[in-house]
Amino acid sequence: MPSPAKSFMSRVSRTDAAFSEGGFTLLEILVALAIFALASVIAYGGLDSVASTKSALDKEIRFWRELGLVFDRMEADFLQSVPHPLRDSPEVLLPPLRGGGKNSGFFIELIRHDENRAPVRARYLCEQGRLTLRVSTVNLFGEVGGNDTVWASDTPLLQTVERCETAFLDAANVWLAEWPGGQTLARPRAIRISLVLAEHGVFERIFHLP
Repeated sequence: MPSPAKSFMSRVSRTDAAFSEGGFTLLEILVALAIFALASVIAYGGLDSVASTKSALDKEIRFWRELGLVFDRMEADFLQSVPHPLRDSPEVLLPPLRGGGKNSGFFIELIRHDENRAPVRARYLCEQGRLTLRVSTVNLFGEVGGNDTVWASDTPLLQTVERCETAFLDAANVWLAEWPGGQTLARPRAIRISLVLAEHGVFERIFHLP
């Protein structure tokens, strides 16, 4: 007959064997938790990096889309500007387009027709870090050139302009800082726009007028 001590040791051995076969030790659980925590940190860092990259890409895409739309609008206005002098009164002829430097920025003012063939005056104004567009309807035999022109509210085009310049190409292929200057009352052959935009650098575009 086995002694009580041997019987107790036998039960302990069987219990340890059963536990080792069907359960986890405290050390194994701690190791598993540490691995899970490390994997979670790595996964979160990866997701955060992906989210930051996507946000930066979305911002860059918006910038290029907005810049493209601004240049497209300027080109459409320049091409649709009236190609000949306009008569403000029987004695006064107005240039179809004028512009030049203004307080370390520039302005370009022109008259074009809207979708109803009504004349409108458009003024691109670049100053104080912003490029804006002002548009108003005009009366060619009264309002244009006078002090009663009522401008519509400004439409912001670009907000991060550090420097802006313009130049006008005359018939002798010379770039002028102002238009019309000493030229005849006609449109320039081309208009050059140079913009320095914060965090993006210098952008230059030349618009050829027919």
